[in-house]
Amino acid sequence: MEKTQNLYDRIAAGFFFGVGAFFALYACTIEIGAWNEPGPGFLPFWGGMILVMMSLSLLVRTWKRVGLVRPSFFPESDSWKRVTATFVALTAYNLIFDFLGFTVTTFLFIGFLVKFIFPQSWLRSLIVAAAAAIIARLLFVSFLQTQLPQGFLGL
Repeated sequence: MEKTQNLYDRIAAGFFFGVGAFFALYACTIEIGAWNEPGPGFLPFWGGMILVMMSLSLLVRTWKRVGLVRPSFFPESDSWKRVTATFVALTAYNLIFDFLGFTVTTFLFIGFLVKFIFPQSWLRSLIVAAAAAIIARLLFVSFLQTQLPQGFLGL
């Protein structure tokens, strides 16, 4: 099993290395810009570079693995329910994004994940969801000056 898993990991690492290299090289043909004034090639370049680095990390790990037993993808019998619930939550996030706005929708989405997918107390769920929504709003709206839907509440 381990030899097969290492082979699959090496194939995946090679594939994603190629995809990342393609995006990074393609982005070099258009304006990349700088961190404070990104051009159209900024995201593809850095996304490609991160993908290249992650695939190289996976490739290195496949040669270091000896006698390691990999757990199953779904360690618990009902893990598929959490995956399905997360997919449904992402779909709902997309559907209500314009109506409720970025901040409220992000708060509800993160709150759902923390409370039901990775079960935590209500207090911790609310604190994490509020912190994530506030930090995301500060990052995207205040710092990066991205225009995001405000919803009917104007948040």
